[in-house]
Parts: sequence; structure tokens; C-alpha cells
Amino acid sequence: MANGPDEELVSLVASAQELLRWEEALGGNGFPAVVDVRAARGYHTRLQMLASEAAECTRCELHRTRTKSVFARGTCDTDLVFVGEGPGFHEDQQGLPFVGRAGQLLDRMIAAMGYDRDGVYICNVVKCRAPENRTPLPTEAIACAHFLVPQLEAVSPKVIVALGRCAAENLRCVPPSGKWRGIWGEWHDIPVMPTYHPAFLLRSPQFKKPVWEDLQEVLRKLNREVPKR
Repeated sequence: MANGPDEELVSLVASAQELLRWEEALGGNGFPAVVDVRAARGYHTRLQMLASEAAECTRCELHRTRTKSVFARGTCDTDLVFVGEGPGFHEDQQGLPFVGRAGQLLDRMIAAMGYDRDGVYICNVVKCRAPENRTPLPTEAIACAHFLVPQLEAVSPKVIVALGRCAAENLRCVPPSGKWRGIWGEWHDIPVMPTYHPAFLLRSPQFKKPVWEDLQEVLRKLNREVPKR
């Protein structure tokens, strides 16, 4: 069966992106900013293709123990994306990110910001659960960048919230040491706010206040009303 025009166009854009990345790696001009996949009118299809590929991925050892790959939840038609570290037990079982206790807390944070639960886009650095929920290895994160980079390019949000240091480091928006939470960074010219992961807040609820302050800064960056609490 022949692909539709959207799929063909997205495939061409993806191929062009890959060639430009190789050119850049070899010292060429590459491309200065994110290629606008949305402008190709096929970003929904592109994300579906990436999710299907992630479900069959064997690029790193994490695939050996996964139940389901965990690509994303929410809407890609949004101005706000949350990026976490990786799926846990419940996420691995359901194939959706942030559905356990940490996910329930994240949903409350999203609601406090004035968004519907599914009014934002949520994904992780890696798409398969790491053993014992350990932090993903650099090699695993690099392998999964094959999905995360085009995923974020396709959604093209106005702001990204990096949940936890692992996410912030893999988005290359924090220094290797020292203060990182609450300091604006950038990923491909998109502002990134690094803040604590909801799982950390479950263990250390005293840090909920600074996280709320970070989310208020996100709302200001988006020119949205900041709810009073």
C-alpha cells in the first residue's frame, strides 16, 4: 500500500534532517535551528511513526526487559512539554508516561497551572524502563535521542519543563555541577525550565514550594495568567 502524501513529505523531511546532522557532524554548515516539521503538515503522522518505531526498538539493552515502550501522552498541539527521566513500573505496564503516584502529582501540578491533564505533552528521555528504576545510562539516553530529538522538534513547544536533573542534563541545558533547578536554559532555541521530578517531591514534599515557583516562571514565559495559591 502506498504511503499518503503526508507520510511521504514527513519521510523526506526526516531524511533531510538526518543528512544535515551528518553534514554538521562532519564540519559542514548543518542547520542553525530546529527544522519545522509542523510546517510540513505531517507532524501528527511523524509522531505516530516514531511511536511505532520505538515500540520495536532494539538500539540499547533496555528493550530486553520492557513490557511496553512508553512514548508520550497528552496532546502534541500545545505550547508546553514536560520531559522526565524514564518510565517506571506502572508506565512499563500501561505504555504511558507518568501514570503512577508521581504521575498523579504531576497531573495536580499541571492542573494548578491552569491546563487540562491532557492539554500538555509529556514524554521521557528514554522510552523503556531501566532495571530497578535506575537513572538511564548515557549510552541509553544517546540511543533514545533518536526518538526524543525529532519528537520535541515535531511538537515544537514554546517552553519545555525538564523534570529532574537527568532530563535537564540530556537536554544540555544545565551545567555539569552546581545549581541547576530553577535556572532557565535552552534546547534548540526553546526555553527550558529545569525543576525537581515529582518522584523526588513525593519523598521530599518540602521542595514543592520552589517547584511551584518554577512553574509560575513558566507561566510568565508563556504569557499566561499565574494562579494565586
